[in-house]
Amino acid sequence: MKVARLSVVVLLVVFSALAGIAAAQDAPPQPAYYLAADDGGVQQIYQLILDGESEPRQISHSESGVINFEVAYDGLGVAYYGDGQLWLQSVHTEEPEAVAPVSAVQFFSGPVWSQDGQYLAYADNGVWLIDLSTRETQQLLADIPIDESASNAAEFRIYQPELFVLGEDGTAAKLIVDVGIWEWNTVGVYDLASGELQELEGQVHTDLLPLSDGRALLYGNTGMGGEFVPHIADSLDAINTYTEAVGDVDTMNIPLFTEQAVEIAPGVVRIFGSTIPTTPEETNAFSFDFDTTTGEAGEVNLVTLSQGETGATVAGTLSPNGRTVPVYHNAQWTEAGSIYGGFNLLDLATGEALPIEFPEIVSIFRWQP
Repeated sequence: MKVARLSVVVLLVVFSALAGIAAAQDAPPQPAYYLAADDGGVQQIYQLILDGESEPRQISHSESGVINFEVAYDGLGVAYYGDGQLWLQSVHTEEPEAVAPVSAVQFFSGPVWSQDGQYLAYADNGVWLIDLSTRETQQLLADIPIDESASNAAEFRIYQPELFVLGEDGTAAKLIVDVGIWEWNTVGVYDLASGELQELEGQVHTDLLPLSDGRALLYGNTGMGGEFVPHIADSLDAINTYTEAVGDVDTMNIPLFTEQAVEIAPGVVRIFGSTIPTTPEETNAFSFDFDTTTGEAGEVNLVTLSQGETGATVAGTLSPNGRTVPVYHNAQWTEAGSIYGGFNLLDLATGEALPIEFPEIVSIFRWQP
């Protein structure tokens, strides 16, 4: 396998990132959250300090079970779907607050908190916004379902909120939205002030990552289409004008399907995805880092995900520092769209599972933002 040469600038940035990660590891372990069955077999949210010693603490007490959830940036609350409602739950009290009814039957993503604590976006046959200071709700986008004859395939849209982006004044200004279209998936940027949605056009990429310098990284490809090499747009206001973000990357002449991107330090992005397994019994993932200014990339590293005896092996969301990936094995999905299965956390640097115990079956693991 060829190792791409990094420039001195890239090396300095990467060393700086590693130093930051090491400092973070010296800090007290942060909590993570997951769904698992309580003593009565009902799916609840649990909080766990990832120190290998702490016991999980039950956060929710839903009557019929939590379907999907997300954690607030300040760590003081969670929002979740269950019992036909969107709920707010403090991590310090047992009683939740019902904030909005929901009629959808599938929830492939959780609610989305804004970093400033002002808003909560959620999916319910479209995208809705709650002002948390007033509890006022408004619909931003409405799904366009396919009709019986599929004559409106070009207009078909399924929207899911993904991430708020703050403006220069530190308040939420834009909302990144996942856009399901006919036989493809793309991404959009919704402007909260103007109410306009800008979609990434064509089968180029499926996802978008706002960068710390104000630019936008476009990435994501699948077996059905899209480009492996990420692109960069100069701003979130012009995502359809972009250039290649990475120069020479050794793909080892095997298909690489980019699924995630994390800015692990200012100007350094880690790309993560899946690839073709070397044997039928394995599930392989890959990762590599690159400098968003120079476009120079490091070596593409392969890692074999831990396998279950049957069923699929699926990677969850990378940790914010890009070092750890959740892995579901013997994975299955509920009718509501929630993944579940055996579970562990994998260190990408070593390929080994972290010595942290989880329940036999875990559904929807979330990092503290």
